[in-house]
Amino acid sequence: MKNPKLFLYLDDPREPDEVLALLSAEDLANLLDILFQDLDTAEPEFGSQAWYDLAVEESCRRAASPDGAAHGVA
Repeated sequence: MKNPKLFLYLDDPREPDEVLALLSAEDLANLLDILFQDLDTAEPEFGSQAWYDLAVEESCRRAASPDGAAHGVA
């Protein structure tokens, strides 16, 4: 069964970069987990790979930032 939380993100009309920048560190980690689980299925949802890649980039930016701040639109 697909995670309903995933559809909240995939169906969001905003650009993924905008959404990801607004997430707390905990929410970003949870989304990465949900996306990873979806990608580990036989038929991942359309867009999951792109969201996962962008979420990993956002996580890396935050880890590299001295203050761990989000990147992008705030």
